[in-house]
Amino acid sequence: MKNIKITISHIAFLSIISIGFYACENDFATIGSGIVGNANFSTNSQAFPVITYNHDIGAVQSNALPVSIFGFNNDPLYGSYSASIVSQMSAAVYDPVFGENIVLDSVVLTIPYFSRNIETDEDGNSTYELDSIFGNTPIKISVFENKFFLRDFNPNLEFNDALKYYSDRTTSDGTMIMTSDLEGQLLYEDEAFLPSNEQINLEGEDDEGETIVTAKLAPALRVKLDNPGGTYWQDLILNREDQPELSNESNFQNHFRGLYLKAEAMDVDGTMLLFGLTGNANVTLYYSNEFDDGDEDGDGIPNHADVDIDGDGTDDNGTDTDLDGINDANDVDQTGGIDEDGDGIDDALISGDGTYVLNFSGNTVNFIDDTFIDIPDGNQLDGDEKLYLKGGQGAMAVINLFNGDEDGNSAELEDFKSKNWLINQAQLTFFVDQESILGEEPDRVFLYDLNNNTPLFDYFIDQSVSDTQVNAKIDHLQPLVRVDEDPDGAGIKYKIEITEHINNIFLRDSTNVKLGLVVTTNVNAIGAYDLKDSTEDVEQVVSGSILSTRGTVLYGNNTPVEEKKVKFEIFYTEPDN
Repeated sequence: MKNIKITISHIAFLSIISIGFYACENDFATIGSGIVGNANFSTNSQAFPVITYNHDIGAVQSNALPVSIFGFNNDPLYGSYSASIVSQMSAAVYDPVFGENIVLDSVVLTIPYFSRNIETDEDGNSTYELDSIFGNTPIKISVFENKFFLRDFNPNLEFNDALKYYSDRTTSDGTMIMTSDLEGQLLYEDEAFLPSNEQINLEGEDDEGETIVTAKLAPALRVKLDNPGGTYWQDLILNREDQPELSNESNFQNHFRGLYLKAEAMDVDGTMLLFGLTGNANVTLYYSNEFDDGDEDGDGIPNHADVDIDGDGTDDNGTDTDLDGINDANDVDQTGGIDEDGDGIDDALISGDGTYVLNFSGNTVNFIDDTFIDIPDGNQLDGDEKLYLKGGQGAMAVINLFNGDEDGNSAELEDFKSKNWLINQAQLTFFVDQESILGEEPDRVFLYDLNNNTPLFDYFIDQSVSDTQVNAKIDHLQPLVRVDEDPDGAGIKYKIEITEHINNIFLRDSTNVKLGLVVTTNVNAIGAYDLKDSTEDVEQVVSGSILSTRGTVLYGNNTPVEEKKVKFEIFYTEPDN
């Protein structure tokens, strides 16, 4: 069968899988009917050859990841690395009306942590448990205005060819992003940052001037940004009312190119965390103002909200999409705000306190600086003694079943296909080299098809579906077996079931493709991202591997420790002729 590389969307792929699964059931029933009804059959297993070798991942595509990784981590074996973030931002509202006599109160950056509410008391105070935090040693964090324009497309290619950003600060068109372009105006710095699981209470004053809690927020990185020179945010945003810079997203993102969040080590260890820069993640400007509440043309709409202030029939104060006489910036029908007095004007846009929100959007890119040890590409012919798996810009292993050639063919594969078998189960077993392990071991590893950069068929039909890393896909990708089943015990082995993958080769003459084995922070994170230095064997890696802080060492097929060699076993039923 020809070995053809394809690129397909997940939706199309799932459709094909559904059809294929139906076909699998038919084939299984047909073969089974010739065996199960006959008492003359036997069940057995056989080990087949498998070649396993190392592959250096290197710089990876790091834009458009499902989440962003941030912080510093040190692995005693592999080395240390820091992960920083640069992101574009967009305004929640364009063509804003700030009012007159504007006074900036504060500018607040908020990025929620991944957390779980585990208890709420009778006063409504919640206790949280943080998730996706790795380590507990302070790090230095800095927030800069980004000066580098994050373009969406490569101007030298077709319009639909999106520009890729790599973790080593380069792009797919060869551009090198300089540190000086990322580190514009310094807006915040903390040399002893640690994420806290404490609820955040926002305070204000009631009608009698007493301090009260006005809101209770889940744990987050929530800090006040500086206002350099006393006018930075006023010049950047508040003084731009009616200016082109705040008129649309394109102009805005060229005017303010986003934020650069930099992480650095302050100790040997450090802390790494995952951020979701969506939802409630934003920068909010808090200010007070005054509006012109007069009514020059006597139409009942105050001047600040009147699209035609002087009543001459010409709209000279913004736009009026629904033609109700109120400019869109103040029209509650357009802002989605609150209008308690029923005058059609957003109550939040009257004299008093105001806010202007900037959301993280557009391109978000992770940059990684590491001191990882060198893991050279392995021996494709004979395999390697040890397999080094490390997340980020780390290392992975290539798995070659049946000792296949460049097209996946071999004498061992042909011998296997000649069998009159019913495949009951097929599995790979990888044993952990505890003499080499120095850091925390990953609970999960991930196996994928290197030809099409997709999970195996077994992944999609695994019914152990869960949003959590612990319980998802545990039939196909079984979690690390540890000593005494202790969650902190030393790892023994990983077992991966590939029954349907082998059935497709055996029954449907599918190509015996090479497989990629990586560590993962989440087996649900299966999006494929390009390697900067791709090879014929390996072109992409899954996002779960890019986001993983952990590493491990496994015995390969070429280890002299016979009982620890990678095992590729097929369990089958065969008629007794």
